[in-house]
Amino acid sequence: MARVCVIGAGYVGLVTGAGLAELGHTVVLLETNASRLEALRLHQLPIHEPGLDELVERYAVRGRLTFSGSYSETIPEAEFIFIAVNTPTGPDGEANTTYVSAAVASVMKYARPKQVLVTKSTVPVGTGDLLSVVVSDAGFHDIEVVSNPEFLREGTAVQDFLTPDRIVVGAGSRAAAARVARLYSSLNAPVVVCSRRSAELAKYAANALLATRISFMNEMSAICEAVDADIEQVASVVGFDRRIGAGYLSAGLGWGGSCFPKDLRALSVTAKQHGIEPAMLDATVAVNARQRDRVYRRLCEAVGPVNGTAPTVAVLGLAFKPNTDDVRESPAIDIVRRLVESGIRVRAHDPVATGNARAILPDIDYCAEPYEAVANTDGIFLATEWDEYRQLDWPRIRELMRGRVIVDSRNALDGPRLEKLGFRYLSVGRRSHAAEQRDLMLHLESVPAGGL
Repeated sequence: MARVCVIGAGYVGLVTGAGLAELGHTVVLLETNASRLEALRLHQLPIHEPGLDELVERYAVRGRLTFSGSYSETIPEAEFIFIAVNTPTGPDGEANTTYVSAAVASVMKYARPKQVLVTKSTVPVGTGDLLSVVVSDAGFHDIEVVSNPEFLREGTAVQDFLTPDRIVVGAGSRAAAARVARLYSSLNAPVVVCSRRSAELAKYAANALLATRISFMNEMSAICEAVDADIEQVASVVGFDRRIGAGYLSAGLGWGGSCFPKDLRALSVTAKQHGIEPAMLDATVAVNARQRDRVYRRLCEAVGPVNGTAPTVAVLGLAFKPNTDDVRESPAIDIVRRLVESGIRVRAHDPVATGNARAILPDIDYCAEPYEAVANTDGIFLATEWDEYRQLDWPRIRELMRGRVIVDSRNALDGPRLEKLGFRYLSVGRRSHAAEQRDLMLHLESVPAGGL
């Protein structure tokens, strides 16, 4: 088993460190933020990620996962040094690698021969080559730089780490690639060995393609509404095609979060820097923005002014997706901001993301539970498809509300049931229950007895 240092105890670093400890390695998480480091030593995590608290607690108690703020104490003891720091968006959309460069510069002060420097952060193509020059200039010609991109989804990151689709290792030598691959030898997953540049680009390509699928289905949802088709039925048919598959074919409010927006911008910048016009990338981003506009307009039209006064809307969900407290570039936050700017009163609930949302939007009413949020409102806007919202007592909500509008921007609720309860249910690209029942009756009338 190896001695590993992971620099950066954020989302990627924490999951990587705890995951490597689960695989049997001895891991030190190096975090220079003093308050975050103090909390980590008390096993208090800065993020909400299912299963991560238990993993950190288990291996911290066993001593296999420790926390440090010192490069001088940590780096000399490590065989592998993972860089898992933030690469935020720069002023022109590019990935800012300042934190990566600073971390590597600090590592070089205390490095020793034959260590392996592993970039886990999502970095522009060619970053590994530049880091290799930094390492060489520091006098180390036997420290290899390897790209080992993460493919973690917030909300399922622990599962994704421990049961990956693939492990990508981009290296300049087979020996370095083999050393990093051995860290994951207990996992039942294919290891793809490639060049550093290919590994760096593959991460961007994967996220861009997933975002494109979502934008495509959202554009199809608009077409469905125009021609009286149903996006979920269309997606089901399309998903049966083995060349396409069923994943990421849901229509809704569009994508957000810390990865897709940032990575598509950075990939677009890379393309333009090399004289390539990224038409599909730019269209993917444009469709995503347009989808938010469509849903926002539908919500405003549905609730409208009430007796000449501004309506009140209950927003259910603020995180960019369920099972996380991450509100970075959340579509829900974007819609709430627009509602407030248009004069609509907002009452909001989210199971775990309220604190992060409050830091961005301090002037709306945050509610401790969803029934409080919906009381005396004119409409409900379901913005994040948390499971608990599917299980709500909707007859009770009908009694608590003043209006009857529900705009389900994630197609997560049982529309036919809500319509039967008397709600005006609006979704994305789905046909109403009444239309489905009408078509079913017409179809049955045209089929001879026993024909089905």
